Amino acid sequence: MKRFFTRSTYTGNFTTEGLYRGRWKKNSITLCSPVVNFLVVFMFFSFPVWAEDALKPADFGGAMVYSGREGSLLILEIPLEVYQAFRRPDLGDIRIFDSTGNPVPFDVRERPNELFTPPPGEVPFFTWYGGTEIQFPANSDIEINTSGGVVRIKNQYNLSGSYPAFLVDLSLLKYAPSVLTVKFGGQGGNFNIPVTIHYSGDLSDWKTFDKKQVLASFGSSIRDTLDLPETEDIKSMRYLLINFGWKAPAPVSMTVSFAPREKPGEYHEVIIQGNKSPDGKTVTYNTGAFYPAESVDFVLTEADSIPVLVKNRYTKNDKWNILSSGTLFRYNTEGKSVKNAPFGIASQAPYWELEATGGVLFSSLPECVIRWKPREIIFPARGKGPWTLAYGNAACPLRGQGEFLPLNGNEKPEPAFFTGEKRYERTDLPNVKDNGYRVFILWGVLGAAVILLSFLAFTIAKSMKR
Repeated sequence: MKRFFTRSTYTGNFTTEGLYRGRWKKNSITLCSPVVNFLVVFMFFSFPVWAEDALKPADFGGAMVYSGREGSLLILEIPLEVYQAFRRPDLGDIRIFDSTGNPVPFDVRERPNELFTPPPGEVPFFTWYGGTEIQFPANSDIEINTSGGVVRIKNQYNLSGSYPAFLVDLSLLKYAPSVLTVKFGGQGGNFNIPVTIHYSGDLSDWKTFDKKQVLASFGSSIRDTLDLPETEDIKSMRYLLINFGWKAPAPVSMTVSFAPREKPGEYHEVIIQGNKSPDGKTVTYNTGAFYPAESVDFVLTEADSIPVLVKNRYTKNDKWNILSSGTLFRYNTEGKSVKNAPFGIASQAPYWELEATGGVLFSSLPECVIRWKPREIIFPARGKGPWTLAYGNAACPLRGQGEFLPLNGNEKPEPAFFTGEKRYERTDLPNVKDNGYRVFILWGVLGAAVILLSFLAFTIAKSMKR
């Protein structure tokens, strides 16, 4: 057998001078050649252990093909059928491949809300006399309709000894305004009026906006806008009271303007029918998918009122987790149907259960409505198109940090267009190849290497002379 190594013996004095005068003498004893051959062969077969098996579109239960401009940054919205095919609770079984089957880096994000600015609009106002020291209008002084709009002023105070204030009605607005513009008549002349703004949501609790502001007019220079308190909810600022510091021209109109704001987010939803237990105490639901729910709603189909516990779980064998409690109700009033609000529960579990707790059993089956915000996939169109969105493989490994696409939020991606081609149907999902046997071989090679190195060290130490 061919010898890979030979044993060497050092002869000479083990001193500095001896190191120069000594010499190494080789003998003909072959050292561990069978072990070395075994190690080399096993290293050859175990080399793939260090590299992960590359995923291909065929490893996934479903795939959809998209086209786009090569070299650009593309974006597509995850279709509903992809959510229904996810097989991992973390939504990790999704990949992008180019036309040659090579993976493409990508990122998944919630669809950002778009900005919009509501159009300005004129609002009604009423003259209010609150006395020499301002008295805020109360429910007993103001007649309002069922929607909160001011109908008329019922009571006034000290009309002759005080300057008028102005009650502004914002109750019909959908969003809270940021600016109020006050227009005066053409005969107002020059003026410079300090203004104090008070606001209330129900005519009982008034707050004062502490920003100092003025309305002024000097020739062609006009200051006619007032900043309003910042609030997201119009319900906390349904009424304004504009108090002038001294006598001022009578305003002829008041108009509100709005700051840019986000549109309410769009939601996907799926309706699930339930199964009632024989005793009528529980109703269970199976969504069949890992929907990234942000809220869950249970809709009664008939008039009723039932206190419930809301539960869910990830598998049939898990214990039920109690997530929330509340009352399901439905009835008609003034020709409108009134029901309970959705439960704000964020969960991807596919199994849900309602348990009646108030002694009232379920007479009908409530529908379960799962809602979530749409997700988008962004990826660079590298390689050759078209690109394949592959999804649905429970054994798909999590993506590494290097496979994520870094985004700063300022990109303007181009839309990717679905070609109408679906290469794979949802059947039995193939799994990623198991590397367990390779891991076993790797540990065997490492163990053999340790034994070989130990034997080499022992043999060399034994053969050396002092």
